[in-house]
Amino acid sequence: MNRYISSVLIMAVSTACAAAADYTLSGTVTDAADGSPLSFAAVTAGDGKEGTYADLNGRWHLALPEGTYNITVSYLGYKPQTVKVNLNAAKSITTALSTTDNALGEVTVTASENTSLTSGSRIDRDAMSHLQPTSFTDLLELLPGNISKTPNMGQVNSIALRETGYLSPNGSTTESDDYAISSLGTSFVIDGAQVNTDASLSRVPNATSGDAAYMRSTVNRGVDMRTISTDNIESVEVMRGIPSAEYGNLTSGVVNIRRIRRATPLTARFKADEYSKLFSIGKGLEINSHGDVINADLGYLDSKIDPRNNLENYKRLTLSLRSRVRREHPGAVYTWNMSADYTGSFDNAKADPDLNQRKIDEYKSQYNRVGLASELSVTFPRLTWIESVGANIAANYTADIVTRRRQVTPNGTPLAPTTTEEGVHDGRYLLSPYIADYKSDGRPVDFTARIRGAGSYSNGPWLHRYKAGVEYTFAKNYGKGEIYDPLRPLSGGWTTRPRAFRDIPALNTLSAYLEDGITLLLGSSRIEAQVGARLIALTGLDSRYYLSGRPYIDPRINAEWTLPTFTVGTRPMTISLGGGYGMTTRMPTIDYLFPQVHYADFVQLGYYDVQHPEEYSRVNLRTYITDPTNYDLRAARNNKWEVRTGITWGKNRLSITYFEERLKSGFRYSEIYDTYSYRRYDASAINPSTLTGPPSLDGLPYTDRTILDGFSRVTNGTRIDKQGIELQLTTARWQPLRTALTVTGAWFHTRYSNSQLLYKPVSTTIGNTAVSDLYVGLYDTTDGRVNDRFTTTFMFDTQIPRWGLIFTTTVQSTWLTRQRRMRENPLPVSYLSAEDGKLHPFTEADMRDPMLQHLVGTYNESLFDTQSVPVALYVNLKATKQIGRWLRLSAFVNRILDYLPDYTSNGFTIRRTSEAYFGMEATITI
Repeated sequence: MNRYISSVLIMAVSTACAAAADYTLSGTVTDAADGSPLSFAAVTAGDGKEGTYADLNGRWHLALPEGTYNITVSYLGYKPQTVKVNLNAAKSITTALSTTDNALGEVTVTASENTSLTSGSRIDRDAMSHLQPTSFTDLLELLPGNISKTPNMGQVNSIALRETGYLSPNGSTTESDDYAISSLGTSFVIDGAQVNTDASLSRVPNATSGDAAYMRSTVNRGVDMRTISTDNIESVEVMRGIPSAEYGNLTSGVVNIRRIRRATPLTARFKADEYSKLFSIGKGLEINSHGDVINADLGYLDSKIDPRNNLENYKRLTLSLRSRVRREHPGAVYTWNMSADYTGSFDNAKADPDLNQRKIDEYKSQYNRVGLASELSVTFPRLTWIESVGANIAANYTADIVTRRRQVTPNGTPLAPTTTEEGVHDGRYLLSPYIADYKSDGRPVDFTARIRGAGSYSNGPWLHRYKAGVEYTFAKNYGKGEIYDPLRPLSGGWTTRPRAFRDIPALNTLSAYLEDGITLLLGSSRIEAQVGARLIALTGLDSRYYLSGRPYIDPRINAEWTLPTFTVGTRPMTISLGGGYGMTTRMPTIDYLFPQVHYADFVQLGYYDVQHPEEYSRVNLRTYITDPTNYDLRAARNNKWEVRTGITWGKNRLSITYFEERLKSGFRYSEIYDTYSYRRYDASAINPSTLTGPPSLDGLPYTDRTILDGFSRVTNGTRIDKQGIELQLTTARWQPLRTALTVTGAWFHTRYSNSQLLYKPVSTTIGNTAVSDLYVGLYDTTDGRVNDRFTTTFMFDTQIPRWGLIFTTTVQSTWLTRQRRMRENPLPVSYLSAEDGKLHPFTEADMRDPMLQHLVGTYNESLFDTQSVPVALYVNLKATKQIGRWLRLSAFVNRILDYLPDYTSNGFTIRRTSEAYFGMEATITI
């Protein structure tokens, strides 16, 4: 009996054990977006006591007794998923997980080439966030031909598109007012309104290159990119090619900025690097069921020009309030965008009194800009001939105050001219040290109004999308102008006089455009064209101006032929061929059209009494006032053409563009010479012992003199020729490493020169007479440089969404930097004579004249040697990590590695070094 019971118990236990191990539950965990396996995902059953992990291929196995289980699959960065399984036999399930909101999905972290007819680059919010910019300047490294640079907030950050920049012999870029048309001719458009800098006049006269006042002056230089924060930007489109006729008053290109107008969480950004500390906070709020939105953001930047120097810094404060109101009706959809913006830009520079001879030398710039803008768009869903109409209005007021304070210690016996009238008068000697205070009070005001419309028309395979518009802009400076004591000028060689900016006329510009976008379907291929023209004219100018009411018409055309798609391997391939031609026109600024009058002060008597310098000294001047206005000034015009091709193979895309640009009428200040007559009194005839006051001119012997002297006049004397090739290659992401490769590069060949004849005085003196007092040569020569630069950027972009991680390694190489000064013609074509004030042809006989022979220039041949700088290679690292739901950390190190080989120039060995630039930021999203 006992044996029987024992046998039954053994059989029951064995059966139960067998039942517990008989059923196997297996499964696969994948990414719902692309089906890729999620390695090492966590799998739990029931209350979590039973569980396992998926293998490398996302597969897992569990041995469970018969029953019903809740199987939960989880993975970092993905939403957990629970599946109910009735287990009564071996089963296999597949679980596809979706990313959570806090995970970083795959994003574009660099500029993408435009797919529209206008060649250019588009930079989205994700790329900006990963780049971690301090100002808009940093975004330019994403364009073909550019590399990363350490921010320099101690000078105006000007833009240059498709050119090398004005290079020095060592390959570095330098500022040159002669070629400021490059930045002045680039149009910045923010939310449909063009940024207007035409009324900017605040600066310090006579500032020289390298001086704080010169480097920070924005007059005639276009937009200072330091003032543009990137924290509220949704996207940027940089149009490098031929822009649509919708955009005007430009020569180089268009930077089209669209700011965030949507509901967003409260986002705070903190960035710190070696030079700057940045903070910004923003929020987008949906206020009703219609989807109306209000966006508000605040940003602050504090930047040191040199971390070791607390005497020089730059600060920026920005505040923006934007709204979008949208209403839908059966026949029309209304969208009304409004914005109110404030930008504060503050420069401060002081000389160290312990290191500088001047104990006081201070520069300050306070730029406060307030802007209001409104854009109303109406679309008609049921109409085609007129699909949309719109109107833009924008107004801006700026308080642009520049101050300079410095200690002046006169060297020799400099003088201070004080008169504002032409004729003979006495000046004042500057005999003792003093503190000079200068203030430039600028109050630019600009207003823009634009109306536009668009529609379409189709006929068989033809589709026309046309648009037209009219635009009016107003710009004027209402500031008090230059304020200072004429007896305490900033320097001993001071020649200018105070001028009230509010007395300068306003600038009125009227524009109109018409454009047709044509699409023709030819079987499986497609031809697209954009044909348009833009008219621009200045209104309200004095009739003496050539530009008064004279219209300029800019024809523009872009076209592209997309060939039929075919298959290569298993992937579709598409090839497109395109090109374009266009003219672009930039009108002069207020400073160019209405310059300050020129004061020429000639010393007739310069008597300095050693015993009684204050009481008996006398300086007598003959002052001439010349109007340097160039009434024949023309607009700057650029001729542009390009050809390009685009190849798309699966997710791989290659774009190559060849371009040429010819600008021959850019603005520059050119030296103009004229004759001036005055008396030169003989101070040696004065007997100091008989003086009871300043000496009288009566009875003093004198000689009549007529000499040549120069002044600056704005001319169309700048020429910039551009030629180059741009390329961008974007590959599909290689899934095993989650890495994609983006290659950008460009070869730029740029010629900077003059386009008009040049007056050039010589420094030779014969006896006591300077040759330039009597003769000045006029030369048909090219005073310029020819530059070449070839750069490439290889970006390895690794993204692991499940970890919330983006990591990029960028290898930037400048393979070629070459600069050559253009050979100059030493022979003048003619010369100006002080004797009659006329131009005379320069002949062979003049080459033997004792005075005129010195007008023939001599040059050291080494000046025209080609200067080449060998390869420079840098490696940059950037990383972004999402931590939880609210925190994102980013870090970067530029130039963590470099390769800078030594080279020889003019017999000297040049050793190059670079410094790493690094920083990090935290973004909190609530």
